Amino acid sequence: MLVLALDTATPASTAALVEVTSDALHGVAERRTVDPRAHGEKLAPEIEATLAEAGVRPGDLGAIVAGLGPGPFTGLRVGLVTAAGMGQALGIPTYGVCSLDGLGRAAGPGRVLVATDARRREVYFATYLDGVRVVGPDVARPGDVAAAIVRAGTPARSRARNSAATDAAALAESETLEAATSLVGVDAARVAAALARAEAADLIGQATARDDGVDLTGRESARPAAGVHDLVDRAVGEGALKYGDQFGVPVEEHLLYPPGAALVALAADRIRTKAPSEALTPLYLRRPDAVEPAGRKPVLT
Repeated sequence: MLVLALDTATPASTAALVEVTSDALHGVAERRTVDPRAHGEKLAPEIEATLAEAGVRPGDLGAIVAGLGPGPFTGLRVGLVTAAGMGQALGIPTYGVCSLDGLGRAAGPGRVLVATDARRREVYFATYLDGVRVVGPDVARPGDVAAAIVRAGTPARSRARNSAATDAAALAESETLEAATSLVGVDAARVAAALARAEAADLIGQATARDDGVDLTGRESARPAAGVHDLVDRAVGEGALKYGDQFGVPVEEHLLYPPGAALVALAADRIRTKAPSEALTPLYLRRPDAVEPAGRKPVLT
């Protein structure tokens, strides 16, 4: 089956043709133009050129895969509207994948930071382990990425430990109160219970105080804050290249934009099983700049 992949979540507009078989993927053709202001003008000619290079027509396509972002509003919409329109006109399914996941999969083994330019001196980012997303996607200033990665990676584990510690502490307090009451009376029991609560709070604090350098209890961490170089081994994406001096890890400059074949690979299972077409919902991580007017403006002078 021939599958068209489209992505306009970055300054690049990409159109790629990939053949999906029962057990493999084969890249057929790909065109890419890097111009953050020309997605609307460049994408359609790229699609036409890609299909022409492979000697196929739109009617030969079996599915379309589109990068959902995150990305700037206007450019991202171009790719999604084009994919949705073609899918409807051709009567073929459309599937969406996170654009950062395409870069993460193409990056291969190891701990990888994917960062694309979000403008406003920020990046869209996610981290990957052997091509599988671990943290993100999110948006932050380059200098805040390390802290955001650590925060995102710790609460689930800490909450689990906190729950277990809380249960154990409640049981310990209850048992202490019951034992003290039976032995020395209610007043002494209150004192014993207060001591038990203090001990329980300490236990809970120890269970959740620090995880990968994050202090979840409000206490100051004894370990210095982690940097990006402590969390990943390398980085990909044009955001990583632009802010590489702040990340402090090697940047693979050959992998700046989501490859079409990687996007299709992420949707391969859905394609092979002929899953129902999906609504292509853009992944926005910031609220739009436009706001509803607060009140009516006077028009008479």
